[in-house]
Amino acid sequence: MLKKSFFFLLSFIIVAWGQPDASPILSLLASSCGFAFFWLILLTFPSKKHRFILSTLWFTAVQAVQLSWLATPQFQGTYIFFVYGGLILLLGMQFGLFSLFFPKTTPLKAKQLLALAAIWTLIEWGRLFILCGFAWNPIGLSMTAFPVSSQLASVWGIFGLSFWTALVNLLVLQAMTSWNVKRGAIAAGCFLFPFLFGFLHMLYHDSKEWNEKTHVALIQTSLLPNEKSFFYQQGHVYVPPYQQWEAILSYLEEKRALEVDLIAMPEYTVPFSANRKVYDYEDVRYVLESAWGPHDWSYLLNSRLAEKHEGNGKVRWYVSNLFWAQAVADHYEAEVVIGLDDSDEEKGESYNAAFHLLPHKTTINRYEKRVLLPLAEYLPFSFLKPLVARYGITDFFTHGKEAKVFEGAYPLNISICYEECFSHLIRQGKLGGAKLFINVTNDAWYPSSRLHLSHFSHGKLRAIENGVPLVRACNTGVTAAVDSLGRTVGQLGMENLELQRGALITELNLYTYPTLYTYLGDYLIVALSFILILWAYIDHRKST
Repeated sequence: MLKKSFFFLLSFIIVAWGQPDASPILSLLASSCGFAFFWLILLTFPSKKHRFILSTLWFTAVQAVQLSWLATPQFQGTYIFFVYGGLILLLGMQFGLFSLFFPKTTPLKAKQLLALAAIWTLIEWGRLFILCGFAWNPIGLSMTAFPVSSQLASVWGIFGLSFWTALVNLLVLQAMTSWNVKRGAIAAGCFLFPFLFGFLHMLYHDSKEWNEKTHVALIQTSLLPNEKSFFYQQGHVYVPPYQQWEAILSYLEEKRALEVDLIAMPEYTVPFSANRKVYDYEDVRYVLESAWGPHDWSYLLNSRLAEKHEGNGKVRWYVSNLFWAQAVADHYEAEVVIGLDDSDEEKGESYNAAFHLLPHKTTINRYEKRVLLPLAEYLPFSFLKPLVARYGITDFFTHGKEAKVFEGAYPLNISICYEECFSHLIRQGKLGGAKLFINVTNDAWYPSSRLHLSHFSHGKLRAIENGVPLVRACNTGVTAAVDSLGRTVGQLGMENLELQRGALITELNLYTYPTLYTYLGDYLIVALSFILILWAYIDHRKST
């Protein structure tokens, strides 16, 4: 009993905290033996009922730690505890059901090991099709604590890493229960293979000439919802939109951003929708001239960016957030990407969107967020409407329909917040010709949690999967630049990353390369998983 309790606790600690943002060392252990230690206990229970209960409890506890950021009621309300509890229990039950496929006796056949890894892979992949999709915490994330061990994602994506993590743990389990040198060598070899592949992969691409570079300015405003919006009626902390724009301009001027090619600002950079004309032009001009000196901005008073009001013999112009953004693009001679809400009054639709502006151009491109969060951004079931109304949520966004690649100095693809966690969606940008991924994010809804670090771990994988560099601009989060091998080349701050305010000015190489994952996506690992399961099933039928 003491031995079982020891391995139960040890496996829990290793796996629960075995993620890149929590502990790189525990991540290595989780990807090699953390699950194996738990399965070692599981095999001592012959009853399927007991296996299901034990596995459910263990994995529910693991997810309680890994998803602890979700239990943050400050801006979500107390209902988030019910969401959190229900979610971790459902994930635990998935693992409990998975345990039912374990044979009662060991050693396991090679076909059984492969089939078990395949079953878990399909379980994780299937989560993408529930409501908005659940992409957090695949077990393969434990392999990504170091860039060198992450490169296998360029072959078969994050779910391929989950398959490999499950397989290595099963091989370690096999070696522990039925030891011989051959089994130990196979387990060790499979654990080390991603490191060897990653070393050679990085060595090859580092030998290439990386001579196409860009300079980017990435803005982090670091405002909590009650600071950004007056909805919370907390005037003592609320920052008016004019002051928010003043701060953004000051961040750019402090870093002398005149040499940048691209300026990226976060999701929901400032209040009010993109085209709503709420700013008095004279006040805006005063702010711009205070930052940059005298200049005539009247050439931007067009129908898209401004609106004329006449009354009492006076003419006043009111301008939108896109007016500010275009002024920034023109002044710095740089492309601008900015996250702003928008609406289509004719269709009666509104969007969580991001815009791409070019200096001295009239065309403004818009990308609409495709993965909307239930309750906060869209209503999955009408009976929930009274619940969310209690928190002031009465309007919902419309889902975006497609990936978009915008042309400028180089083709770029934008994702908004949680979308960055979905490999198959980001892959569409690479297929469209993107040479740079841009993610605009707002992790402020879960302050003082691990969300921003976990989110960043997912983002870096998207760069590796597709061989495309990535930049991130966050309201709160990790504002950073990542090369196409998943290495962080610039980051705003070193500690308390979500609280940093300012502009990160950094150079980024635009070296891109084709990957097998870009060509085949998740189809490769999903097809392989089905084949392995079918192979094991046929073998089982023959033996019985």
